[in-house]
Amino acid sequence: MKYNVTGADSMQEVLKLVAKKTGQRKSHKTRSYQIEGNTKTVPLDSVTAEAIAKQKQLFRDKFGREPRPDDPLFFDPDASTPQFPNDDSQERTWKILLQAAAESGMPPAIVYAMNKTGRIVTEDNSQFLTDAELQEWNDAVDEYHQKIESGQTQ
Repeated sequence: MKYNVTGADSMQEVLKLVAKKTGQRKSHKTRSYQIEGNTKTVPLDSVTAEAIAKQKQLFRDKFGREPRPDDPLFFDPDASTPQFPNDDSQERTWKILLQAAAESGMPPAIVYAMNKTGRIVTEDNSQFLTDAELQEWNDAVDEYHQKIESGQTQ
């Protein structure tokens, strides 16, 4: 997710690609992450590596230097110095993302689970979730379907 996206149109294009890889319920593939203490190490695929490279370029464009180890990768685009986005900025971005997801044709159960869990779970990234995180996602998908079957609205 980039914090410098100015409108929902570009997010919709990204979400259409994500929607192709997003299913309803998820099960774990073989785990490919390591947990050491409070740190989870996840290998990067080429798409993620490219996204990080683009985000680093946005950082260089904005601040005129290479990001340092203590700099945020995702930064507040309105700040004059590298800072994490404030809570309001993150909340606005998430709402735009959810709206773009809904408008992109993503299944409503997925949009509901995104909103409920604060995650976007795909076939590619589900292997990096803990059992509890995956269960939370699946529970949210199930909850959506139960609400629809009982006539409740979101």
